Amino acid sequence: MIKRAITILVAVSILLSFNTNVYACNEKQSNTYVLQIIFGDGAETKSSDTKAKMLTNALYLCSEQSNGLGQDKINYLKKQKVSGVPSIDAIDVKGDSLLEYSHNLWEGNGKATKKQESRKKVLQNTVNKVFDFGLINNLFGSKFGKCNSFAAVLYYSHILADYLADDPSETEVNINGKVMQAYSGQPYTILNGDIPSFSASQKSNTQSFDQYSSLDGYGRAGVAIANIGPEIMPPGNSRQDIGMIKPSGWPKKSEDHHYKSILGTETNPGYLYNRCHLIAHQLAGNDTEVNLVTGTTYMNNEGMKPLEDKVADYVRKTGNHVLYRATPVYKGDNLVASGVQVEAYSVEDRGEGICFNRYCYNVQPGININYMDGTNEVADITIGVDRMIPFAVYNASDSNPDVIFEMSRHLEILFADQKDSNTYASMKNEITSLANEARMSGIHGETEYQRYLSLKQFEYRYFEVLKAYVPVMLKKEEFFTSAFK
Repeated sequence: MIKRAITILVAVSILLSFNTNVYACNEKQSNTYVLQIIFGDGAETKSSDTKAKMLTNALYLCSEQSNGLGQDKINYLKKQKVSGVPSIDAIDVKGDSLLEYSHNLWEGNGKATKKQESRKKVLQNTVNKVFDFGLINNLFGSKFGKCNSFAAVLYYSHILADYLADDPSETEVNINGKVMQAYSGQPYTILNGDIPSFSASQKSNTQSFDQYSSLDGYGRAGVAIANIGPEIMPPGNSRQDIGMIKPSGWPKKSEDHHYKSILGTETNPGYLYNRCHLIAHQLAGNDTEVNLVTGTTYMNNEGMKPLEDKVADYVRKTGNHVLYRATPVYKGDNLVASGVQVEAYSVEDRGEGICFNRYCYNVQPGININYMDGTNEVADITIGVDRMIPFAVYNASDSNPDVIFEMSRHLEILFADQKDSNTYASMKNEITSLANEARMSGIHGETEYQRYLSLKQFEYRYFEVLKAYVPVMLKKEEFFTSAFK
């Protein structure tokens, strides 16, 4: 407990002493996603490679540098003998202008400022130093051909990382000795082939019950299990007031988790956290602290509620029992659960009606959560900003571009020698299909929040497509394999 108190005090002091700018990009997050797009599953091993570090340092100076920071990146590139590395003053911008300089068209539509061109040139020249693009490139320089398009792919990959607004390492957890994949745009992931791990005796019990773990030493709720039958499901309007209960990690003040711009609707004031039932009230879950965790609106509504509704509908229609278990998963002594494992099995029909095993992520797209104590902040610097290229727009074209459109243009140049290959055709087809769906988001009367969540899923899907294909095709390019053997 003393260790926790010291850790929290240090974290708070750092937050108070650091002048955060709303447009500050996350370098770690950017590098994580960009390197995966380039190297695939080998990204982690390549991250310390000198040439990979040259690329990420140059990308920082092109896309993330602001407020006088980045001199160490300048020094590193000069040490690696990259040509034309400018001074910090030549590329420096204020934080509140960063998106204008680094999150728009790579070509700039002829409107690029001198600083934008200088920032872009750092990346182009570094790419040209890392790779040998052959005689034509050597004659015409780094502003053309594959060299320029590789730099553009890095640039747009960084913008995609900012749209994703998530650090994957924060959502990876270990369940029963197995590392769960990080959150990737879906509210839950399937465990053990969707088969719950109840014992044979549990699965044969037709007596209704509900049981809860005592709070642990940190005040955290634990495993909750119930055998849900119609005889214990509550009538409507029977829910008790839980407003005074503060599960572990609950914020001290309501304004500490209020995000009207991201979560707010006409009927929802926009709070990040819910007092989330482990066993839903409609399934006979009680309204006390042993059955409540600090859960995000996203986990509660998109992850757990659809599963709860499915079970409730089944019990009401059949009169059968459903064995149900909810297990909050904490990392170490964190006060906020990283997620909740939900298992369910219909007893009388031996799982024919209900049978699932899911892990619901306790995340909120666009918001960073400190699971140690529940503190939180906006992570998505793109929210409410109209000065940057959008991820997807309706009827994308040269005059109305989006990230997918521009990235595809440069991938076509980069892989011109592979355009007739099955791999390129498969990638193009997947991107086209995904883009057509993404560009329709929000045109059917969805709320802004619904459109935001929908686009988040497409952004993750797009990242996965790039991660699956780009590294494979780069390994067939001589310029790439000669640099990264």
